[in-house]
Amino acid sequence: MLRFNDEFIPPGAGAALTGLDQLAWLFQHGRPTEKEPALRRLILAAAESVLAACLAATDLATVQLAAAGFWECGLNEKGPEARRRKDEGVERLSAGDLAGVQKIFHGLSVKHPDWAEAINKKATVLYLRGRAGESLALCRRVVEMKPHHFGAWNGMALCAVQLEYWHTALDAAKRALSLQPGATVNLETIRLAKSKLAAP
Repeated sequence: MLRFNDEFIPPGAGAALTGLDQLAWLFQHGRPTEKEPALRRLILAAAESVLAACLAATDLATVQLAAAGFWECGLNEKGPEARRRKDEGVERLSAGDLAGVQKIFHGLSVKHPDWAEAINKKATVLYLRGRAGESLALCRRVVEMKPHHFGAWNGMALCAVQLEYWHTALDAAKRALSLQPGATVNLETIRLAKSKLAAP
């Protein structure tokens, strides 16, 4: 069992927190030597919702680490072989092999139909291939599985813009921004959607 300093008392709490709350506090407010171990423990505990909540932190480094930790949780859900295959897909995506990447993520989403990250990556590839309608449907599946998945909300907003579904774009961008306040691309989408909805 992981044990922290017995003197640890969060400001104003009056008593030491336990479990994920303590790890989240250490990750956000602890000394530099406490942050990384706390983040590792949160990832091992698959504490996606805790890490998603940390995206609202005012410290940019904490936000960036929380985002990386969030992705790590989801990417490791189905074990090392699935993760290796996913990483191969990302490498091929960087090389521009969209057809090959789509096969990889389609295969992963069939083999692991409850793996949000495989579905999310498949949605990304479909969007890049100009198939925004199909991508939007997959983004909706991801957020049904994981309502705190800021990446899928952002993807949904981008697809909706391409399809000119302005109400959907506005709602998805607002939700993405509420989860990840530092993602200013969502502000641009919100402004665009509002302007389109206000036009005669």
